[in-house]
Amino acid sequence: MAGPAANVKAALDRILAEPTPVDLWGLQKDLLAISGDKAERARAVAAAFHDCLRNLDSKTASRSASRWGAALGTAAVSSVGLQEMLAEQEDPLKRLLASGVAAGLEIGSSVKSAQAWEVEARLMYDEMAWFLYGELWEISRAAKPRMAPAERQAQIDLLLDPVLDPAVSDGDKAALLVRLFQAALAARLWPIVKGRRSGV
Repeated sequence: MAGPAANVKAALDRILAEPTPVDLWGLQKDLLAISGDKAERARAVAAAFHDCLRNLDSKTASRSASRWGAALGTAAVSSVGLQEMLAEQEDPLKRLLASGVAAGLEIGSSVKSAQAWEVEARLMYDEMAWFLYGELWEISRAAKPRMAPAERQAQIDLLLDPVLDPAVSDGDKAALLVRLFQAALAARLWPIVKGRRSGV
């Protein structure tokens, strides 16, 4: 593998280990160089993920950096399963939901936050959940085209309901958003990294 596709694989490895806006910015350049429908869809996920990280970073600027670090750390630990999935030969689009994404989410319940920050961040959570719902629906539809819409909706609701639940702490929501963006980005980049055809 050489050129932009190799850069995409290297960027994905870094993003799965520790996502940063800088790596996502670089990823978009390589995806633009590759072009095509698959690269465009992956770039849309990368752009939304970039916005998510920047918004979380700006909203926590006045808060303890260790709290944001704990949220990202939780997502990084849980990303190991994604890296292993990509290392296998099986297409992750066929395994993303079946592999127990919900069960693999190690949300840091010890991460606490101020109520005022939660109110300020609610709009951002809603916006990111809206985007992810559509992405997860398309990924699920490609992986399991015969699944009944009600069942597909129930599975995606299981993943995203905590992001919209006012009883869930902001740290848990941040970690969950990062984890779901990692999963969606990995699924979108799979055809590019592995050079295989995909219906997503």
